Amino acid sequence: MLAGMVSFAPPAARASGPGQQTTIVKNVNTVPLVFIALDKHHHFVPGLTAKDIQIFDNGLPQKVQQFNAEGNLPLRIAILMDISNSVTTRFQFEQKAAADFLASVLVEGRDEAMVAGFDNTLHVAQPFTDKYEKLQQAINQLRPSGGTALYDALFYTAHDDFGTGLKGAGAGRNIIVIISDGTDNQSRYSRDEALGMAQDVGAVIYTIGTEPTGADGQADDVLKRFAEQTGGQAFFPIEAHDLGGAFQSIVNDLRHQYVVAYNPDNFVPNGQFHNVQIKVLRKNVTVRTRKGYFARATGAGQ
Repeated sequence: MLAGMVSFAPPAARASGPGQQTTIVKNVNTVPLVFIALDKHHHFVPGLTAKDIQIFDNGLPQKVQQFNAEGNLPLRIAILMDISNSVTTRFQFEQKAAADFLASVLVEGRDEAMVAGFDNTLHVAQPFTDKYEKLQQAINQLRPSGGTALYDALFYTAHDDFGTGLKGAGAGRNIIVIISDGTDNQSRYSRDEALGMAQDVGAVIYTIGTEPTGADGQADDVLKRFAEQTGGQAFFPIEAHDLGGAFQSIVNDLRHQYVVAYNPDNFVPNGQFHNVQIKVLRKNVTVRTRKGYFARATGAGQ
C-alpha cells in the first residue's frame, strides 16, 4: 500500500464525508433528480423553471416540490481510477487528465472531491476535501498493480463516501467519475448491486474507457450502463491525449445541470424499482437523468 492511502477489501461501512448539507431532501420520501436539458442540436437549454417540466413516477404525474437552476448546488465528486495492471500504458495520461479536470471544475469553499484507486481492493488516496493541491497529490501518488474490482469500488464509494438516505441524496450534486477499461475480475458485489447503490445516493456516473470503443464490447457495455442508468455519459477516447476532451465534456455537463425534487404519491417502502421520467414542456427538448430509484424503507435512501 502507498503511504498516506487507506485500503480495504471489503471494509465495514465508513461514515460519510464531512461537509454534507441537506439542501434538497426534506423528508424520507423525497426523490431528488439531477437532469440536463438538450435541444435538437444537443445544446444545453438554459433558463428552465419548475413550470417548464413534468415528472412521472411509474407513469404517474408528480408535483414538483423543489427546483434548483443550473449550478446552484455544490458538487461532491468522487474520482475512481482503475489502477490495475490492465491500464498501465495510459496511466500517466489518466493522471494528468484527472488533475486538469478537478482544476477546471472544483470551487474551493463550495465543492468537494475525493480520489481513490482500485485494483483488487479500493485505495482511498484522498478523502473528501475542497483543496485542489491535496487532490492533485493523491492522483500523482497512485500506481498500477494487481487485478480489478470495479464493482466493489463503485459500491463502497457510493455507500461509504456518499451515504444513503437523506444525507447522501440531498447534499447537492453527487458525481462519480470512473476511469477504467470496464473489466472486473475480483469483486464480491455484482454490476447491478453496485449500480443500485449508486442509484440509492442519487449519484450521476460518468465513465471514461481506457480502451478505444469496440476493443471489448462487454466491458464497454458495463461503462455505458453505469452512465445511462444514472443520467451521465460514457466516453471512449481513441488516443490517450483525447482524455482531456472527455473530461471537458463532463465539465460542460456539470455547469448546465438542474436539480429537482418531488414526493412520490402513494409511496410504499417495499424496495421495488420505480421508473422516473422528466419531460420538458418546450418543443424539441430532451432530458438526460437517472432512470429511476428503489423505494427503500426510512433511512435506506432513494
